[in-house]
Amino acid sequence: MNGSSPTAKAAPEHALGPAPAPLRLAHRQARHELALLCSLVLANPASAASLARLVDSEVERPDGALVLGVLLHLADYQEGARFWWEFAAGGGSHLAASCLWFWHQSRGEPRDARFWRLQAESLAELPQPDWRLASPDRPLVSRAVRAEFLALCKQGMVPRLPPRLAAVLKSLPVEDDDGDWPEIPHWSPDVVHRLRSAAEEPPR
Repeated sequence: MNGSSPTAKAAPEHALGPAPAPLRLAHRQARHELALLCSLVLANPASAASLARLVDSEVERPDGALVLGVLLHLADYQEGARFWWEFAAGGGSHLAASCLWFWHQSRGEPRDARFWRLQAESLAELPQPDWRLASPDRPLVSRAVRAEFLALCKQGMVPRLPPRLAAVLKSLPVEDDDGDWPEIPHWSPDVVHRLRSAAEEPPR
């Protein structure tokens, strides 16, 4: 015997490629992991302070950029989220690189996903932006909203910000003079106040 399998010989050439079902499962899993990571970022009590200090003494902070990217993603402003996650990852945030890893994987972009996975693993070995310390400030979104995010994650659904909060993100100032990044929402110094005011409005 030559050690070869008759079954293997009979297999058609196209059967040697990856099956579509596992890929679809991988995309859904990445979407799930991204949703969970976004929920954890917003649950951090330091998230509001990090976003408020995104631009501090003319130095843009990666921790605030991570939070802004999460908010834009949950408001379904995907290119804006990618822009700010890439900025945060460039500043050393392994969480932002992880967001990009899951984001690209969920969109069926394996090459970009692999790049950001390697970046996340590399950055995780370096000192991280100091934003995980206890904060007297309350998180950006209420406990009820965070609980709804997690419930939707468990159901395999994509969580989104409530419309009033999403509207705040959609109204951020936009700079569209860069051909590589058209219509990217930028930070506003009153964004935390506006998010909290919107959260406190009674539903219509």
